[in-house]
Amino acid sequence: MKLFAIAAIAWFIGCDGIAMAESAVFWVSGPVRSGETVLATGYFPQSQQISLKVANIEHTAGDWRSVTSANGIRVTPLKITETSIMFVLPDLGGDGVYGFRVDQPHEAPVYARVNLPEVWWTLAESPSTGPEVEARIDVDSASAGARLRLFGRCLTHGGVAGDIRLTSQSGKTIGLKATNDGSYELTTKLPNDLAPGIYSLEVRSPRGGGAVASAPRLIQIEAAAETHLAELSVADFGAREDPHFDNSAAFKAALLKAADLGGAVLKIPAGYYFLSQPIEIPPNVYLVGESPERTALYFADVDPAPPAWVSGQHHFGLQNLAIFCGNHNAIISSDMSGKPESSGHIRLRNLLIRGSSFRGHPAPELAARRLTQLMKSSGMGYETIRLSGADLIIEDCDVLGTSRPLYLYCAHGAIVRRNKLHNDIFGWYDCDVSVGVVIENNVIRGEGPLAAGGAYSTYGEPKSSRDIYTANNTYSDMIGFDAEAVTSDGGGGAYFGTVSQPQGETLTLDGVPAWGKDDWHGALVAIVAGRGVGQWRTIKSWSGQQVGVSDAFGIAPDATSRITIVPAQVHYIFCHNHFSTAGVAIQFYGTAVEHIVAGNDESNAGGFHAVAKRYAGGVAPQLNVQFLDNQVREGPNYYSGHGGSNPADRSSIYVLSLPPSAVIGMVIRNNELDGDSAIEVHSQSPTGVIGMLVDKNRISKGKHNLQVDPSISDEVLVNQ
Repeated sequence: MKLFAIAAIAWFIGCDGIAMAESAVFWVSGPVRSGETVLATGYFPQSQQISLKVANIEHTAGDWRSVTSANGIRVTPLKITETSIMFVLPDLGGDGVYGFRVDQPHEAPVYARVNLPEVWWTLAESPSTGPEVEARIDVDSASAGARLRLFGRCLTHGGVAGDIRLTSQSGKTIGLKATNDGSYELTTKLPNDLAPGIYSLEVRSPRGGGAVASAPRLIQIEAAAETHLAELSVADFGAREDPHFDNSAAFKAALLKAADLGGAVLKIPAGYYFLSQPIEIPPNVYLVGESPERTALYFADVDPAPPAWVSGQHHFGLQNLAIFCGNHNAIISSDMSGKPESSGHIRLRNLLIRGSSFRGHPAPELAARRLTQLMKSSGMGYETIRLSGADLIIEDCDVLGTSRPLYLYCAHGAIVRRNKLHNDIFGWYDCDVSVGVVIENNVIRGEGPLAAGGAYSTYGEPKSSRDIYTANNTYSDMIGFDAEAVTSDGGGGAYFGTVSQPQGETLTLDGVPAWGKDDWHGALVAIVAGRGVGQWRTIKSWSGQQVGVSDAFGIAPDATSRITIVPAQVHYIFCHNHFSTAGVAIQFYGTAVEHIVAGNDESNAGGFHAVAKRYAGGVAPQLNVQFLDNQVREGPNYYSGHGGSNPADRSSIYVLSLPPSAVIGMVIRNNELDGDSAIEVHSQSPTGVIGMLVDKNRISKGKHNLQVDPSISDEVLVNQ
C-alpha cells in the first residue's frame, strides 16, 4: 500500500496520500496473517531508536490513528534499518486490518495500516442485447446489470469477502454482495436499475467501518448498449459445401451486403467451405457457424501467404467455427494500432483453429525458407491470432498455428479464458503494453522442441503495462528458446541519474533523458538508491530535463538519490496456476512493481525468478514483489537463462540483483520447496537488496537450500 505518513505537518490523505515529510512509510506487505511478519519500507532517519505500537482497528469508525495511539500494544521489531521495519503482527482479534505507529526522537509519529483493502483496477462484463456481441469489456466503467470484478490485494479477511460499496455523486450509498476467489479478486453484480453517472467504489473489511476501507476509486456507469443486427446467411449468396468450389466470391458478396446494412450476423450453415482468398470482415459483422464440429472454413496453401487469412479492423467476431489453413502469417488479425477509433471490440468464441506452413510434402528448400521467415518475424514467429484495442474476448477456443498462438497489443480491457493455446515453432504468446487483462482457466502447452512460453511486455507504446490477472491456468512442455512459461520483458530506459530540483509533481533532472520519439506516458519513475529509495511514480508529462509525475514524492530526492525512468510493469497477479516442464514457471525480468505470485505450483519448471538489472540500457528495479504460498516440487529443469547454458538445474525461488539496479521491498513467505528445491538471494552489490523478508517457508533440506549472499544480510530477515 502506497502510504505516506506526515511528520512535519499533520496531514494524511488515505492510501495514496502525498506529503513532504522527514519520515514516511512507503509500502506495507500484505496480506499478513496474525503471527506472520510485516515488512514496511520507508524512510526512518532515527532507526536506531524506533519504538512501535500496533492495534487492531477493525471496528474503528473514526480516527484510526488516535485508536492506534491509545490502544496499541508495544511490539519489538525484528529488524530495523533506515529504509525498512519488520515486526510480527500480534493476534489482537484475528486476520483483520491493523494500524501501527512508529515513533523516533525528534520526529512526529508515523502511521500506517496493515491489510488495508486495495483495489488496483476493475473489469466489467456489461450486458448487451445482441448475443454475438454480448458482454462488453470495460476497465473502470460498466453499465447497469454488469458483472463487475475487482482486482487488488487484501480484498478478503479470514476468507470472507470484503464489503463493496458504491456511492453516487448525490451521496447515496449502495451495498453490493461479493463473492471471492482468494484475497486478490472480488466479483459482484451491479443492480439492473443503476442510474448512469460517476460513482465512488470502495471495499471495506467485513467487520469494519471507514477506517478499514480502500481508497475510493471512481467508476463510470454508462447506459446499457443497444445492439440490433440483421441476420444473413452465406448460402443466400451462393456459398456451398463442395471441396472443388471456391466460396471466396460468395463470402465477399455476403460481407459487402452486411456492411451495407451497417452490420449483421452472418450465419454459415453446417458444411465445409473452401476459400482461395482471404476474407475481410467489416465493422459490426459477426460470422457464426453451427459448431466447430459442423462448420469449417478451409483456406488454400499459397506462397507467399497473405498478411492474414481472416482480418477486420474493429467491432467484429467469429463464433462456432473451425478454421484450417496451410501456409500463414496471421490467421485472424485486427487493426493493430491500439487506437480507439480504429481497433478493438472483437469477439472470438468457440473456434477450432489449425494452421501449418509445412503441411503436405514441402520440398526441403521451401520448408527451409518458410522456417527462416518464421524465425525472423517479430523475433519469434507469426501469430495465429493478433488483436489490439479495447474490449476483447477470446474464449473456449482451441488454437494451433505454426508459431505463437496469440498476440495482444495495446489491449485495454481483455478476457482470455477457457482456451487451449498450443505454442509451436518459437511459439510465444505475448501481451504487450496492455491494461486490464484477465487470463484464466486456459491450457497453454508447448508442441515441440522449439516451443517456448510467453511474455507480458513493454516493447510497444505507451511505455506501460499494468493490471494483468493470471489465474487457474495450466502451462506445460516449454523447453525451446529461453523456456520460460511466463516472463515479463521489454527493457530499455530513458534516464538513470540524479535530480537537480524536485518541486512537487515536477522533477528537473541533471541530464536530458533519451526520450526519442517514444510515448512515455505511464512509464515508471523510481528512486532506487539514496534518500527516498523505494518510492515510485508514473509519468504524466515529459520535456527535455523536466518530468511531470503522478504524485509528488513523499520524501523528496536529494543529491544522494538515483532516479530510474524505464517502461512500467505494474500490478501483475498470478494465482493458482500450474506449471510443468519448463525452464522457469514465472519470471520477472527487469522492471516489476507490486506484483503478487500466490498459490501457484510447479514441477520440473524451474521455480519462480525475479531479476533486477540494467536491461537493454535501462536500470530495471523490482519493487514490492511478493511470493506467497507457492509450491516448488522436487525435480530438475532445463534452463539456459541468466546468461548461462547449464544442461540442468534445480528449481528455486531465485532472486538476483545486479548493480546499479535493486530489489526493494520483497516478501517470500509460506512457500513449500520439496526435494532439492531452494531459495536463493544473490546480489553483486551491498545496496542491491533493500528490505527483504524470507518468512516461514518450508524447505525440505532446510538451511542447506536457503542461500542469502552475506553482503546483503543486513537488509534481509530470514525468519524460518
